[in-house]
Amino acid sequence: MDEGEGSSKHSSSEGIVKKKKYYCCYNDNWCKDPDYKNWLRKVDEFTAECILCRQTFSIKYEGRRAVNIHAECTKHKEAVKNQKRTPQIASFFTKKDAPQVNLVTAAEIGEIYHGVVHHLSYASQCGNNMLPRFLPDSEIARKMSCGRTKATSITENVLAPKSQELLLNDLELAGFFSVGSDASNKGSRKFFPITVRYFSKTEGIKHGLLDFYHDNDETSEAIAARISNIIEENGLSINCVSSYVADNASVNFQKHRSVCQKLKQLNDRIIEVGCKCHVIHNCIKNGMKALSFDVESLVLKVYSEFSSSAKKAESLSSFFEFVEIEYKELLHHVPTRWLSLLPAIEQVLQCWPALKAYFISEGEEECVKIIWEAFSENEQESLPLCYVYFLHNLMGVFYEALKKLECNNASCTELDCVMESLHSKLKRRKEDNFYGRSVQAILCNVSPSNKRKFKEEADKAFSRCITYLEKWYDFKTSVFKQMSVLSLDSEVKWSDLEKLAEVLRIEIDFDKLFDDYCVLQQIRREIISKEQKVDQRWVEVFKQIPESGNSQMFKLVSFTLSIPVSNAYCERVFSLMTQLWSKERNRLSESVVKAELQVQLNYSMSCADFYEYVKKSPELLKAARSQLKYRFKKKNSEQRHSATEDPTSIM
Repeated sequence: MDEGEGSSKHSSSEGIVKKKKYYCCYNDNWCKDPDYKNWLRKVDEFTAECILCRQTFSIKYEGRRAVNIHAECTKHKEAVKNQKRTPQIASFFTKKDAPQVNLVTAAEIGEIYHGVVHHLSYASQCGNNMLPRFLPDSEIARKMSCGRTKATSITENVLAPKSQELLLNDLELAGFFSVGSDASNKGSRKFFPITVRYFSKTEGIKHGLLDFYHDNDETSEAIAARISNIIEENGLSINCVSSYVADNASVNFQKHRSVCQKLKQLNDRIIEVGCKCHVIHNCIKNGMKALSFDVESLVLKVYSEFSSSAKKAESLSSFFEFVEIEYKELLHHVPTRWLSLLPAIEQVLQCWPALKAYFISEGEEECVKIIWEAFSENEQESLPLCYVYFLHNLMGVFYEALKKLECNNASCTELDCVMESLHSKLKRRKEDNFYGRSVQAILCNVSPSNKRKFKEEADKAFSRCITYLEKWYDFKTSVFKQMSVLSLDSEVKWSDLEKLAEVLRIEIDFDKLFDDYCVLQQIRREIISKEQKVDQRWVEVFKQIPESGNSQMFKLVSFTLSIPVSNAYCERVFSLMTQLWSKERNRLSESVVKAELQVQLNYSMSCADFYEYVKKSPELLKAARSQLKYRFKKKNSEQRHSATEDPTSIM
């Protein structure tokens, strides 16, 4: 290159002046402009965002003109129209103060809780702008936003874990608790609830659902191992378990290799509690095998006659008018709960004249043999009617005992009294040949041979019931006989308390126990005059015993009242499970079903009380607003956390 040419190019480049570029910046005054303030938001110095369209756009080159261009676009105009119809969308993205955010979150949690407790689907709560009954502020209700995914996540990852936490805190204070288990099928899958029962010194007897799992292995080893693992995973001790309650299946209470025997290897103080309600159901069913006339079959045949044909049911109603009695719908019963036959028998007896007229009009050829046998004879001389009245009278005795034991607050201190009363009534009826007043009236008109036949069968039925009851309940040496001292119905003796503590094998400081015993003697009469329920009596007692938390009497009462008398609570879990997994909600996952069951069973608050509780629980509000409540976000967060701890795990 020529030297002169290079110097000339250098001199010409120095003479060129570069043009300075100017950019537009976001003007904070735009947010005050009435045309923009409802939807425009600053992202950074050169970018703005429309909160209605959820879209960002650059203002770097055109400034305010870019804002106007976006405002005139079709998408934005449609968003403005929608915003006028649903104004809560705009308010959702605007920055709110913390108290208002907390109230909105509390309202959303309260609405989800209301839906779970009252068995409402999550889809039914989507877009629901109605004011909840527990929420007095319509402004907060207007700002609520809770779709199906959010509601499901809050139930599964916020409400259920909190209910578990509250339950474990109660169990820690109670000291002792019983464990219950059962099994039920849902299609081809078998589910097991693990329930607990304990005594709270402030609320009385309480129950809770500790776990709910799926396992097709029904062996005693698998069930016992799972129960012990669940207890350990929840930070509880197997030594605090007072009893194991389940139905009377051999897998639970067999002499060798049963679930209870496996648990006793870990804690030999555990008391076996077979369901006494099942014993009562099976007792009457076993006794009725002695009768030659099958009353259960009669009730089922009569029911099936009209349940399968609307025309026959309509025809029957005319016979009610003919005999001038009020129409009553016939009832079915549950075969596994034999005493549910009692209401069905009552309906048949009340409808007997109309049923008799109907079946006689149909004729013998059109009737089932057992129905014709029952309704063809004269009522004053009908031996089948005599069997029906006898069973109706006898089942009333069993039903009275069953109602006392199926109550949620039924305690083991009352069990011995209930079983003794049932046993003595059966023996007295057998000794006095008492079959019921209606039976006695019919027996006066039947033939001597039929009368003798009925009495022999009735006496045999009494004997079978008494024998069955004595087989499944020890009336002489049962541990429940010793526990009856804590019912406070009669005067409490110190020797009885000593004997009970020795039978239960609890570590008791008898010197301190005697001090509590002295206080109890002073207040017992006053308390039993005010309270009828045993657990509430003891709540009142511990209000007056100093340092009741460390009381030796509390240790004794907590162990005793934690022992149930039936497996009714476990079976209630299955009833709730059936309601949850309905045909309309058959796609619910197992984890969501478990979460909803825990929310329903472990919380004991009304919807209004729960809303007030949530407002005062900052950790619950924070968890509900956290993105980690969603399963997929929680999973991604855990993966990132593990990658941070171990960078070599991700290639």
